[in-house]
Amino acid sequence: MLKAAVEIFDQKGRNASAAELGEATGFDHETVQQALRALYLEPYFEKGRNAFSGHILSVGAPTGDAFRVAGLWPTPETLLERMIAALEAAADDDDRQPEERSRLRSIAQSLKGAAYSIAIGALGGAGGNMMTGG
Repeated sequence: MLKAAVEIFDQKGRNASAAELGEATGFDHETVQQALRALYLEPYFEKGRNAFSGHILSVGAPTGDAFRVAGLWPTPETLLERMIAALEAAADDDDRQPEERSRLRSIAQSLKGAAYSIAIGALGGAGGNMMTGG
């Protein structure tokens, strides 16, 4: 349920309705309602819940914790892998000068080796740890 809500928010740029969540998960109306009430206890959504007669019609925006729990918040390792892949792609670009390509390849190799733990620590402090208060 949480992953579906976060994916809808991420893909459509708006809050998910209970009906959309039921459709995305295959759960019946009551199961959707129970799950949403439970998810609001953490809370995994901002306050902007839309309810009528005790039924949740739509949820608020997902919190950072919701993105992390749903597995949709990039880890420092994922961010570093993306960075290395981008550097390697740039190093393979024939439109770049040989000197630049060599420097980019060297940086990518450093990030894979000796600088790996330093980069992970920096990326964790810039996003993951800062968001969790760690």
